[in-house]
Amino acid sequence: MVANTIQQVEVEPNPDFREHGRGAVRALVDHGQLTIDGWVLGDRSAPRSVEIVDGDSRKVADAVMGQPRPDVTEAFPDASGTATCGFRALLRPPRAGAGLVRFHVVFEDGEKSELATVSCTVQESASADGDAGWTAISDAERESEMVLHGSDGWLFLQRDRNDVLGQHTGSVRLGPDEKAQWRRTLERRVEASERLGVLWSCLVAPDKESVYPEHLPAEVEPVDRRPVHEFLEIAEEAGAPVAYALDWLERAKGGPELYAKTDTHWNYRGSYFAYRAICDLLSRQGLDLEVVEEERLRWRDEEIEGDLGGKVLGEPTLGAMTRVEVAEPQARLTFDSGVINHGWVVRYEKSHGGRTCVLFGESFAYFLLPYLKETFDRLVFVHTSMFIPEIVELEDADVVLSLPLERFLVRPPDDEDAFAKLRETVAKKGARLPWG
Repeated sequence: MVANTIQQVEVEPNPDFREHGRGAVRALVDHGQLTIDGWVLGDRSAPRSVEIVDGDSRKVADAVMGQPRPDVTEAFPDASGTATCGFRALLRPPRAGAGLVRFHVVFEDGEKSELATVSCTVQESASADGDAGWTAISDAERESEMVLHGSDGWLFLQRDRNDVLGQHTGSVRLGPDEKAQWRRTLERRVEASERLGVLWSCLVAPDKESVYPEHLPAEVEPVDRRPVHEFLEIAEEAGAPVAYALDWLERAKGGPELYAKTDTHWNYRGSYFAYRAICDLLSRQGLDLEVVEEERLRWRDEEIEGDLGGKVLGEPTLGAMTRVEVAEPQARLTFDSGVINHGWVVRYEKSHGGRTCVLFGESFAYFLLPYLKETFDRLVFVHTSMFIPEIVELEDADVVLSLPLERFLVRPPDDEDAFAKLRETVAKKGARLPWG
């Protein structure tokens, strides 16, 4: 792995740019590279491009323009072009010493003005095989660098914004603020579930790295204590009904794979054992469930790129994804918001007047739907990390499930005004919620 050796990053705005327009540049250190994001608006003429040049006036690259910046739209509601005034770039700095780049804005009328300069000091080699000067990294290269090649064709995630490898090697822990936020969040969820009279349970979906550490590269040395263990301790102190699905998945290892080699997610076989973990947790909380037994399941494998295999430069890497069909399904889909990713809402109904479950979770939860929709008389899934009491009330739920993903635990969700946030997300995507 590339060490983070960039020091003393400074951004110096050019005050003379105010004669042409407004804008800003931000530089963040990202695993020995600089992630640049900024925005620019012209007063007399619209920006056409943002050129990145080094200290010797050599052009390094053009920044990628047209990025949405809702914060700028909010700050300057009467200005034109705010919706797509953002730009970004990923830069690899010189291998050692001091480096400087300038950001020149070229306007439609031909005028050019320097927006800002970014300087940094590289203590050691930021990239062992890097160029002597600044180089731009393409989106494809950046995505490829997020893929870690393990043994036997297993691919893992690296350099993501949650630093999953940092969590598994011990360099990333929950800070005091994150711990305090999780405590408040869990305590409020316990209070809300008691006030609403619902049975709430939370199951953490394990990272692929937790289930299959033996396939990580030899240089990656996992530690026993990770942020998830800190989270579980906080949950116990808060009296929150939280469990970690790792034990169930480890017991299921030794047979067919539980995660796809070319994807970060568990497959439907892996999710089935997580489903059985949920049933076990709810049963221990006094709930009698109609469990989908494995005899009703038909498995099939198909070759997919996955969210990791598709990032590999050149020919995409394929791997098997195990899918499932449940024999004699009874539940039917009665609502689908059609939203991709956050804000997706679906409702399944098997019969009227029975037990209702509301499931809040990230993309790992998708793989649980074939089982949960057959277990409950009505199942409502909302793609969100938040707990939304209004939805629980509107659905007259009996059971509420939360399914956080292990690597996301370093970013505690904020449940404040959760329903309004969900409405805003769905509205921006041009869809609607089933509750009006």
